[in-house]
Amino acid sequence: MATPRFFTLSQVTARIAEIFAPHLGKTFWVRGEISSGRERGGSFYCDLVETGAGGAVAAKVACTLWSRDLVRIRRKFEEAGITLKLDDGTEVGLLCSLQYDARYGLSLKAQDADPAFALGELELRRRAMLLRLEGEGLFEPNKRLAVPLLPQRIGLVTSGTSAAFSDFLKTLTLPAFGFRILLADALMQGAQAESSVLRAFDALERLRPDLVVVIRGGGSRTELAALDSEAVARRIAACRIPVWTGIGHETDESVLDYVANRRFKTPTAVAEAILDRFVETARHLETARNRLGTTWSYRLQMEHRRLERDRTGVRQGTRKMIDVASAELEQRRQALNLRVQRRLATERTDHAAARRQFVSASRSLLRAEAERLQNARGRFRTAWSFRGEMERGRLASKGMALRLADPAQNLKRGFALVYDGAGRVITSVRGLVRGDSLSTRVGDGTIASTVESVEENGNGR
Repeated sequence: MATPRFFTLSQVTARIAEIFAPHLGKTFWVRGEISSGRERGGSFYCDLVETGAGGAVAAKVACTLWSRDLVRIRRKFEEAGITLKLDDGTEVGLLCSLQYDARYGLSLKAQDADPAFALGELELRRRAMLLRLEGEGLFEPNKRLAVPLLPQRIGLVTSGTSAAFSDFLKTLTLPAFGFRILLADALMQGAQAESSVLRAFDALERLRPDLVVVIRGGGSRTELAALDSEAVARRIAACRIPVWTGIGHETDESVLDYVANRRFKTPTAVAEAILDRFVETARHLETARNRLGTTWSYRLQMEHRRLERDRTGVRQGTRKMIDVASAELEQRRQALNLRVQRRLATERTDHAAARRQFVSASRSLLRAEAERLQNARGRFRTAWSFRGEMERGRLASKGMALRLADPAQNLKRGFALVYDGAGRVITSVRGLVRGDSLSTRVGDGTIASTVESVEENGNGR
């Protein structure tokens, strides 16, 4: 037997690497299902598997999303309004390249992920549109408009030949509430739907209805996508009339629903909501009418009873009331007369006593005043005489003092007054020099002289 040829494991892995070398680094899109996924150190590790019939695994390859790529992909999904899900069993579309390592074998390196794979292209555009509208605050303007309690002029945007129009009209006109429908016929699907609906809004806004209703029946997602129009959504947000929508079936939701004043699942639901306002108001009015009738009947009955009692009381009680009033009046007259007589007698007695008391008091007061005046006159005379003597003595003393202080008297006793050439009295020798002219006044005349010498006390000069 021939001897088998053995290859080392490194030779085998080197040969595999050599075969894969031309394909390493090339990128391609791979569709697969995540299995055994785990995030560690910011990177994501998993197996991408493909299941065949019966759920059996048909293929499995290890896959790695490095942290830098994972952060970028997540940001990309968030900007598209989608959350990146990497749970086991989640199907993903990844942009990958081949990697081969002698120790870990063949694997895939994911570099990007397609949001459109997880969410169809229509839904992706729709979500981006909603994010723009919400970011500009256009979800709220029409919601803030007040809807009339009983909107009778209804502006309707729909196709006049559609089942939605028939259902809406049938529901709304069943009871006789007198609605006026202003139909703005518009295409609700296809390439011309957007411009047709915009024209319908322009026409209705000129007619000024109480409420604008946009309705459409159900259909496929692509058919309903014609109304996911950003231009129509902005037109509703800017509309000065409240807008209600009823687009699609129970599971459908249009972009227009987000900007409208209110949204309903079906055209019939919109009509029923309008109708409910009138039915509820009619019910309240009927309840109020019944309550008013019951209250009025009860009040009328009570007033009739009270009137009958009053009539009987007037008939039977008038004479008795007159007799009682007459007797009471007579009693009051007698009592008043007695009080008047008593009061007059009391007043006369009090008047006489007061008169006697006044006369007596006046006389006593006059006598007392006369005595006081006499006493005051005597005191005044005594005080005046004494004061006169005192004043005469004081004046004599002052006269004597004035005579003694008279300079002429001092001059007669030998004193003299010396004046300088300016007529000023000299009180000191200081300032006098030889040759100064002096005037000396004595008791019987004036002496003129000239300074020959000046001598100060203690200093001769």
